[in-house]
Amino acid sequence: MSEELGNSGIYIDDLYALRVIDPEIASETNELKDECEKFTDKLKEFRHIIDQFANIVELFSTEVDQIKMRAIGVQNLLKTFSKQRESEQQAIQSEIIEKMVELDKLKIEYQYLQRVESEQQEIIDNYYQHQ
Repeated sequence: MSEELGNSGIYIDDLYALRVIDPEIASETNELKDECEKFTDKLKEFRHIIDQFANIVELFSTEVDQIKMRAIGVQNLLKTFSKQRESEQQAIQSEIIEKMVELDKLKIEYQYLQRVESEQQEIIDNYYQHQ
């Protein structure tokens, strides 16, 4: 009789209830439904993890950009200091050259004055010797 009902599209399940769908197919359909729900829950959990990861990456990116900007600022500051040092060094070298030129002039003047002094001393010595 079960076969006759099966041919007409009516089935009897394990609890002896009449069904329009084959109990095996109904059971497999329920299992598939449960698996789909589990899969959907896992997809939701995966999406949540992805969202958290994206937020972390965005925060990290912002922090990296800030650090990068600070590094560029420090690099520019160092370049400025370097150029300032070069400028100061050139000014000091210029001053050294000026002082050396002045020193040479003073040495020449000193030598000239020594000759004048020696000539005058000679004139004085000659004057006292003739008197």
